[in-house]
Order: sequence, then C-alpha cells, then structure tokens
Amino acid sequence: MDKILRIDVGTEGGPKIKVTDLGAYAGLGGRAMTSAIVSKEVPPLCHPLGADNKFVIAPGLLSGTAAAMSGRISVGCKSPLTGGIKEA
Repeated sequence: MDKILRIDVGTEGGPKIKVTDLGAYAGLGGRAMTSAIVSKEVPPLCHPLGADNKFVIAPGLLSGTAAAMSGRISVGCKSPLTGGIKEA
C-alpha cells in the first residue's frame, strides 16, 4: 500500500480519479489512516452530508500479510449523527 486513490464523484461530467502518494499518511493503516485523513482534510464545520465531507476506505496495517485475521478494512467519515469522526 503506497498510493491513495481519490475519486471525486461530485464533479460535472462524471467521476474524476486521481492517484497520489501516501505522503504524510505513510506508515498508517486502518482506523489511524481514516481518522488522519478526515481530521486533516475535512473542514470541522462542514455538513456531514455535504460535499466537503470525505468517505474514506483504508486497508488494515497488516492487510496482505500472512498474519492471521489481518484482512480487514476501515471505513470512516464525519458522522451525521454526532458530527464527530466515526469509523466502522
């Protein structure tokens, strides 16, 4: 895992796809990555169901290794219920 795939579905003419390096998120995975991206890139006062919110899907730190029970993903965004960062 050394890239971030960003898909902007709110653009005119269909989704725009961009692949970027991990940068500041290198070494993170799962819940740590979803929380870091949402806290850094989502404005604190944005509406949870608005265009500024991000829906982040991140593989677990040990995904793809031989470690048992390591094939997990983490999904995170700003919660419409509480307004905080939530992860599932």
